[in-house]
Amino acid sequence: MTESANFCAAPGLRARKREATRSAITAAARLSTAQKGLNGFTVEQLCEEVGISRRTFFNYFPSKEDAIVGHLLDEFPAADMAAFVAGGAPECGAERGPQSLSTSLLQDLFELTCAMAVQMNFNREHIQDLIAAMKVEPQLMLKVLGSAETREHEFAAIIAERENLPPDDPGAIMAAGIFGALSRRSSQTFFSEHNTRSYREILGGNVHAAQQFFVSSHLTIEGNP
Repeated sequence: MTESANFCAAPGLRARKREATRSAITAAARLSTAQKGLNGFTVEQLCEEVGISRRTFFNYFPSKEDAIVGHLLDEFPAADMAAFVAGGAPECGAERGPQSLSTSLLQDLFELTCAMAVQMNFNREHIQDLIAAMKVEPQLMLKVLGSAETREHEFAAIIAERENLPPDDPGAIMAAGIFGALSRRSSQTFFSEHNTRSYREILGGNVHAAQQFFVSSHLTIEGNP
């Protein structure tokens, strides 16, 4: 298999096992915190419940708090993430626009985020456990908010990888920030008690509103086009 073909392929068994273990740690940490509080269980007890060693736990997370917050990649189905990253490769049929970004980037970001929402809905109980854990341990809210910037940089790096850009590329960082904000607002609406709309419909409406804002409102800065 060529390097480009390998790049376009779905993640292997080893990667899927790693993702499953990481997700299991987070699910168990959230539930234990919701039921017992942070001081009500040890890392060793958590490891015994998941069926891993203490060393394995710390290979994934530096602390119980980090395990509760979870990992960005666990929110995205592995196959959809692989397809998103591969979508920017010329070998996979990507076309480039005037700014050297793939012309399908926005559509693919939309599809990836919708796939994330489907997975989150399947794991709605895990989301509720996180909310319950934060109610028991309010300081976790600060941890969740503090991780937002880190997760945004991780998402920007994923976009940059897809677009074959440096990890700190301003365009990738801006795309991650804007789409992340739209996704968070859409998630709040989707998981609200009385919502009856699909996540796809909510996110699509928010993306369309943002597009209209930038298209219809012009900014002129001296020295910039």
